[in-house]
Amino acid sequence: MRRFLRKFNWGAALVWGLLFVAVNSSVAFAVEELPTEKAYLNDVYKNMMDVNSFHYDADIKAETPKGDMQFVINGEGRENPLILKNDINICYRDELNKEDTMVLKQYIEQNQDKLVMYLLSNKTWIKEVLPISSSLNKQLSADEKVAARMNMLQMMKSVELKKETPSYKYMEITLDTIELSDAIEAAVKENYAQDKDMLRGVAVARLGLLAAGDIKYIVKVDKVTKMVKEIDMDLTEPIQKAAKLFLNIANPKDRTAIEDFLTKSTLNMQVTYSKYNQVDPIEIPQDVRDNAKEVKPAGKAVPKKSE
Repeated sequence: MRRFLRKFNWGAALVWGLLFVAVNSSVAFAVEELPTEKAYLNDVYKNMMDVNSFHYDADIKAETPKGDMQFVINGEGRENPLILKNDINICYRDELNKEDTMVLKQYIEQNQDKLVMYLLSNKTWIKEVLPISSSLNKQLSADEKVAARMNMLQMMKSVELKKETPSYKYMEITLDTIELSDAIEAAVKENYAQDKDMLRGVAVARLGLLAAGDIKYIVKVDKVTKMVKEIDMDLTEPIQKAAKLFLNIANPKDRTAIEDFLTKSTLNMQVTYSKYNQVDPIEIPQDVRDNAKEVKPAGKAVPKKSE
């Protein structure tokens, strides 16, 4: 379980970094050419670009014939430099309805070109130091913020208003996985060009992402502040499509059983955001820094430094 958590934490941090780099490439189209709903989202993301701290509550649920698992993450984050604090509750319920729960605490901080992560598990703090791209240190200019928004919008194949109340808009976004896959590949090649393991891993991930097809999710927007309040994503179909691709490649003996498992499984994620620019400074306790046992990273990715 500890090894899984280490990989899970690094994966989340890597995605954060990759998306940051991905949305800072060239502008694809002008604001005045945007359809109505995308133009509205452009205004929302313009506000979001000025966020430097926020609180989030994430709920990830997987239901399968072999049991159910739920991740509940309550956290806060601040930028410049990046620092996060997470309280994590993992609950697993097996086929016989027997329940097992794990409670974790986590801190993540950026220290120049390194990401330092502390995780409390079984009353023991462990520490892991990972290299990251120095792009995370970059302060965006006004033009670069516009470019970032345009690239985020370019990854959206469509935006549709699904529901509207006096307080909120509920907008369904369809992500273009080809655009997303290309952006991730470009970011990795720019920052991890010498790491063959990383490049191979991303190549496999791209195959799965492309097989998953377009990914849809609902964004709940506060109409007064024009800020994102909540994101709801049903990942069941994309995960099933991606898994079937690798089943076709591997052609395992128990293929029928695996396909049946996938067909009867679901995966959903909901993230709620609050306290924009109102999060107090996050301090990592000194005893955590002093007593955490350092472990070696699972991989050896070394990002290329910016010029």
